[in-house]
Amino acid sequence: MKISGFTMVRNATKYYFPIKESIQSILPIVDEFVVALGDCSPDDSTRKEIESINSDKVKIIDRVWS
Repeated sequence: MKISGFTMVRNATKYYFPIKESIQSILPIVDEFVVALGDCSPDDSTRKEIESINSDKVKIIDRVWS
């Protein structure tokens, strides 16, 4: 059995949401963590924050939000 975590996020750093800490808090208990990353504003660094976790468990799926 595989345990997965999931979140949808967009502009997390722009709005001061602790996305990195949120993902890190669940990583010890999951086999994979999927992030549906919406199209962020040009001044937002959400993708960099998520990528800085440096875990093979984290998978980013780019999405366009309408």
